[in-house]
Amino acid sequence: MRTQREQPCGFSIIELIIYVAVLSVIAAVFVSSLSQISFGWTRSKVESEVQQNLRFAMENISQSARSASAITFPVPGTSGTSTTMIVNGQTVQYFATTTATSTILQKKVGASAAENITSDIVKVNYLNFKTFENNATTTGNVVKATATTSQFSMTVEYNSDSAQFSYSQSATSTERIKN
Repeated sequence: MRTQREQPCGFSIIELIIYVAVLSVIAAVFVSSLSQISFGWTRSKVESEVQQNLRFAMENISQSARSASAITFPVPGTSGTSTTMIVNGQTVQYFATTTATSTILQKKVGASAAENITSDIVKVNYLNFKTFENNATTTGNVVKATATTSQFSMTVEYNSDSAQFSYSQSATSTERIKN
């Protein structure tokens, strides 16, 4: 009678090393994919935050300019980093203020406290207001006409020291001031 050699149960050390290597590669690919997805999501959030703050600020200034009956600063032909408009009989001011962590755009209506237009998640890097005035003279039956236009430009950047989250966006708009 012949006896068969019994087969050993389990894995050999070489098989175990191969399995661990394959699982390590799969885990590395999975972790790398999750990292890229997380970075992409965060980058998208950064861009969205900058765009929303810029869009809201530009629309707010534009709305005030469309409703303004006069602009007192900057005087026509000049530019500045703040503006003062007369809207519905009230003085409306827009200006940048530096806080401990950021530079934000603020709006002040009359004697009320200034309200933040941009959040401290972003920095206002550039703010410029220009006023243009076009006068016509009266000759004979021609009526004198004055057109005042306000142009405002702004650059907003995400408030982070990390280079991977560096993102900024600029916008310029021009509005005619009703006379």
